[in-house]
Amino acid sequence: LTLSGSREKTVEASGVESRRTERLLGKFYRRFALPDTVDGESVSATGKHGVLEISIPKRPASQPRRITVKH
Repeated sequence: LTLSGSREKTVEASGVESRRTERLLGKFYRRFALPDTVDGESVSATGKHGVLEISIPKRPASQPRRITVKH
């Protein structure tokens, strides 16, 4: 997963507390290695009020098959 972008200016919002801001201004580029259990086709992202939310679902686990042996 690769995230990149730039932050042009800081937006001050009344009554909003920032818990963590990694970079105040400028460009950023981050890469994350995802495990093999991730369903890459179902990854989605939304942005609202300056917050990026990424949803990374796991693939369904393989279920064991039951095979009936006939006599």
